[in-house]
Amino acid sequence: MIEQRRTPKGPQEAAVHLDDCTMTSHLTHPVNAHEARLALTDAQLEACSFCRPDTKLGILD
Repeated sequence: MIEQRRTPKGPQEAAVHLDDCTMTSHLTHPVNAHEARLALTDAQLEACSFCRPDTKLGILD
């Protein structure tokens, strides 16, 4: 899943989560594994430090 994050000061970098992560908000949308891998290589997105989708999908920083 990709989670859009917003604050009163504006949007923050989006985060990539595993589909069963409990640390997401309601601002998520599902993506397939290929799209998640592509998202994890984007400098504007970060991996969730709780569920670690980068490790699960074989992409490490």
